[in-house]
Amino acid sequence: MAQIRQRWLDRALDRTGHRLASALHRSAPGCKPHTPPDFETLGRILRPGDVLLVEGEERVSTAIKYLTQSTWSHAAM
Repeated sequence: MAQIRQRWLDRALDRTGHRLASALHRSAPGCKPHTPPDFETLGRILRPGDVLLVEGEERVSTAIKYLTQSTWSHAAM
């Protein structure tokens, strides 16, 4: 009986996680990047070790910016 309950709970949590991830990965309404990406210029000026700050367009990016109180949602090196 406990195994059946655990499997049911695992499936319910899995479905909930998939729904949440799906909702967070949709584009945020009204979200427009401050500046359009110019990959040619970026390729010319970036050097090894530079940190690139990125503002995402998905709802998860909005959540990250809100929770961190930042303009940027992601960083890359």
